Amino acid sequence: MLRRLQVLQASAALDLRLRRLRKEESAALAQAGRLFRTACAEPGPAPSGPVAAALAGVGELEERARVLTERLASSLEADRRDFRATGSALGRGLIVVRGILDRMVLRDEAGCARRALPARQLELGRRVAADGEALARLPAADRERLLEARAARAQAEQQRAALLAPHGNDPLPPALRTLWGELRAFGTLLQDELTRKVYLRLPALTAMAAAWWLTQRYTTARVESNLHRITGEGRTGLSAGAYDLLVFALPLVVAALVAHLLATVTRRIRRRYAGETLAAG
Repeated sequence: MLRRLQVLQASAALDLRLRRLRKEESAALAQAGRLFRTACAEPGPAPSGPVAAALAGVGELEERARVLTERLASSLEADRRDFRATGSALGRGLIVVRGILDRMVLRDEAGCARRALPARQLELGRRVAADGEALARLPAADRERLLEARAARAQAEQQRAALLAPHGNDPLPPALRTLWGELRAFGTLLQDELTRKVYLRLPALTAMAAAWWLTQRYTTARVESNLHRITGEGRTGLSAGAYDLLVFALPLVVAALVAHLLATVTRRIRRRYAGETLAAG
């Protein structure tokens, strides 16, 4: 049992080391992709088929990001010209709305292109690392860095495989393996329940909280309004129109803001962690 616990500890340490080494290898591969893209701008032999395909993918994405950035820069100037040329108040309002929506779409598309570029560069780096002629076009220091990172990662994987081979490639004893499986199943179930019943309903819950706050803070009753004005006790008085507008608009705005915040946080988490996982694979 003591020996198995020692194996478990050593395996956990190797897993942490492997995670770090894979990130270093991914960073070196992405750097190799960027450097090879720069090197291909100079005269030289044409790359092989797989490298050329990955290189074309990087170039296409870079060109798309450049075009979208140029369109974004010219969008506001085009709106200004149309705004000055239009004499209708309705037309000017539509131009403003059109420009806002147009730039929102352009920013989103440009952001998607920029976020997808590192993965394309990483794929190009992998193709370059597998091609001797392409690898030789990289600067010597970066080439050595890439080779060292790949060798260190391969060595750590061999060490982990040798450590776990006598134990069926699983560091956990059978009893702990069963317990860990049950804990993972329970954690997955708990996560699903929290996601469906709490996380996805947060916009609605915050809208309900905003509506409750309004009813506790404001009133249309004249007696209570006068009492609040004189003594400071009770709820603040509002006209019926203002109260109805707040009851309708505030929960809606709060729900939209919370939904946008949740979408932004989810997108960034997936980009950071899922992207790192894909890169590390």
